[in-house]
Amino acid sequence: MRLEPWQGTLVFLIVGVIPPAIITSFFYKRLDYMESEKLDPPSFTGQKKAQFQFKGRTNQPFDEILQRVDRQWIISFSDRKNHVLKFRTDARMISWGLGGYLKMENDGNVVVIVYPISPRSKREKLFVNQTLRLIHSILNR
Repeated sequence: MRLEPWQGTLVFLIVGVIPPAIITSFFYKRLDYMESEKLDPPSFTGQKKAQFQFKGRTNQPFDEILQRVDRQWIISFSDRKNHVLKFRTDARMISWGLGGYLKMENDGNVVVIVYPISPRSKREKLFVNQTLRLIHSILNR
């Protein structure tokens, strides 16, 4: 089978560029928020919010949370001054994964918001609840 250069380029565009670009455009806001320096909590459909108490063992409790979350997920943004942390799960072929927002307040109260990248996926809705339970267990070690 002979392939002309223009045919190879056309196949590359149709198969390799256009589908990922279309898919990314659907989830752009969620993906962009994850990496941005916005400190406001997200407001996406399908998100779940929970509050936990955290009693740190050191005089830097936010750093303890940062280390614990870093062991489980990918940290996409952190702001130590404002005690805000954004994390995400790995994206796979069968799942776009989850995004998370964590804010620690001065009294040890931790607000966690977890949202699916693909809000229509029933599977990822289950992962949202599972992730909140996992965060709760991580903070209470």
